[in-house]
Amino acid sequence: MRRGTAPAKSGPGRRLLVTVTLNPNQLRAHIAPIADLEEVGAITLVADVAAPVLKKLRTVVPPAWLVRLLGRAGAKLVVSLWVAARERPRWVLAYNLVPHGLTALIVGTLTRRPVLIHLIGGPREWVGGGWMSDNKVLGRLSRPVRPLERILVWAIRHADVVAVMGSEARRDLVARGVSPDRVVVVPAGVDEALFDMPRSPSPRYHLVTASQLIPRKRLEDLLAAAAALKERHPDLRVAIAGRGRLDAELRAEVDRLGLQDTVELLGFVADVGRLYADSAVFVLPSRSEGLSIALCEAMAVGLPVIATDVGEVRDVVVPGENGELYEVGDVDAFVRVADSMLADGARRVAMGRAAAERIRSHCSRSRVAEINHGLLADP
Repeated sequence: MRRGTAPAKSGPGRRLLVTVTLNPNQLRAHIAPIADLEEVGAITLVADVAAPVLKKLRTVVPPAWLVRLLGRAGAKLVVSLWVAARERPRWVLAYNLVPHGLTALIVGTLTRRPVLIHLIGGPREWVGGGWMSDNKVLGRLSRPVRPLERILVWAIRHADVVAVMGSEARRDLVARGVSPDRVVVVPAGVDEALFDMPRSPSPRYHLVTASQLIPRKRLEDLLAAAAALKERHPDLRVAIAGRGRLDAELRAEVDRLGLQDTVELLGFVADVGRLYADSAVFVLPSRSEGLSIALCEAMAVGLPVIATDVGEVRDVVVPGENGELYEVGDVDAFVRVADSMLADGARRVAMGRAAAERIRSHCSRSRVAEINHGLLADP
């Protein structure tokens, strides 16, 4: 098998097998808190590409010939079975249901290992058969497919532990017959260093977001709101960090709306914490979410938020206390709350402090590590 990152030095402890391909930000948020646990000795990640260096973690990448023969999902299944047979992991973990959760269930069944599936995409991973999910196959469905939904929920029920990003997903699964004792809220872990990030006394950007440039994020709503807000706030500055297939389309919309001096599309930003510290308000205009890592990190830095009322956002955003919520697509409502927030600096500062405290208590990296400590105890 072709390996990616070399195994880091690790002491005695539980071995874990993880199957998923995460971006670096997701890796830090979901895997790093597990690697922090003393009882975890080594983590083997089966993924399409080598992961960045992380303590206790090594990546195994399926060889190209196997991918050509079986496809990416099939190749990762074979490699996961090989790793499980060779290393005898204490747990098999997966992030997202299709295909990784299904792979973990097969591996766990064949090797008699307990399985934890973390459904980081929220209910859209299973509702309607996943037709609104980011999965490249299920996301092509043009409408809900209830028989497929039942199959996916049946698969979820067979995991030993089901982790979800927030309370809404937990309620949904319990209502569908998944035992409440096996469904646990495990948010993404936020690096403690972000809580101490020094804020700029004069932020460069009034509104900021960090996002994939994809349709689900509805960044066109942010641009429309910026055009309206510019009339009331002539010096308005907006930053959009991230990459994606809508880059050219969004840049064309910036030009069409005359926002060349207002909106900056920054592309990939390595030090996103510094970007947040140089901004006043974080915005999340998405059509759907689990619990946005970017939103939680921005709140940790001390930014109040304006977000759509979707997914697990209400687990961390308390309207009027640390942010404001609005309905998906309601640009007028977005403009109203943004105008009010931008006009009152003292209110923004107070809301930002409340935002950081909420994230510290809900999903700091140390707290997420404690949750995982309880989940990964001997079943």
